[in-house]
Amino acid sequence: MLLGVIGMVAFPLSDFIRDVEDGAYDSLFSGEASFAKKPLFHGKTDVMSEFIWITFLVMKRRFDLIRHDNTKRYIGFVIANTILTGILFWSNGWNVISVLFGISTVALLSLSVVDWKTQYIPLEMNGVIFFCGLIRLFADESDWLDHVIGLFAVSGFLFLINRVATPILKKRYAETDVELERAIGDGDIKLMAATGFLLGWKLNFLALMIGCIMGSIIHTVLMLVKKGERQFALGPYLSLGVYITMISGSQLISWYLNILGVKPL
Repeated sequence: MLLGVIGMVAFPLSDFIRDVEDGAYDSLFSGEASFAKKPLFHGKTDVMSEFIWITFLVMKRRFDLIRHDNTKRYIGFVIANTILTGILFWSNGWNVISVLFGISTVALLSLSVVDWKTQYIPLEMNGVIFFCGLIRLFADESDWLDHVIGLFAVSGFLFLINRVATPILKKRYAETDVELERAIGDGDIKLMAATGFLLGWKLNFLALMIGCIMGSIIHTVLMLVKKGERQFALGPYLSLGVYITMISGSQLISWYLNILGVKPL
C-alpha cells in the first residue's frame, strides 16, 4: 500500500511532461529553471530529458507548478497496485525475491501510466528495477551469469532492431504527417535491460514475447473501437509481459518446452 502511494507520482509527472510539451514552463526554463535545459552528452540531450522525474521533483519544490485534479486516478492506482502485488505475493510467497518483484511492480505500473499518457519512460523508474536486480544478484549468486546476460540480451536485440528499422520507417513516412524519431524508444530498450537484470535472459525473452503479443492484440482492439490510429506506447505492454513472467514465467517456459519435448536449459 505504501509503495502504491509513492508510485502515485506517475500522474502529476505525466501532467508535468504534457505541460512542458505545451510550453507552459518555457519562461522558467529560460530563467530560474535553466538547469533543466543544461546540455548533456555533447549537446545530444539535456538534464530534463534524461532525468525528468528528478527535474519534476526539484521544480515542484522550488516553483508553483500547474495543479491538476488526480484524486480519482490516485484511488484507482492504489487499488490496482494492491491487487497486482497481492496476486504476486499469493503466487510466489513471502521472500526476498517477492519483495523485489513487488517493488518492481510499482515501478512498472508507474512507468506504464507515464508512457501511456506521454510516450515517455522515466529513467529513474527503470533505475528502481535495475537496483532491484542488483539486490537480487547479491541475495542469490547462483545464477549470476543468467542475470548479467539478461542485462544485454533483449535490450541489445531491441537496440539492433531500432538501428535497422528507424531509417526504413523514416523513409516510408517521410511524405506523411507522421512524426517518427525512432522505431523503438530508448526508454523501452533501457526498460528491458533493467528487467533482464532482474529476471535473467530466458525469462526476459519470455516477457518480451508476451508483451509484444498482448500489445498487438490490445492496440488493434483500441484502434477498432476508436475508429482510427492511436499513438503506440510499448512500455505498458512490456510491463505487462514482465509482470506475468514474474508470476508464472518459469512454469510457462517448462510447459512450452515439455510440449516440444525439449529439456529445460
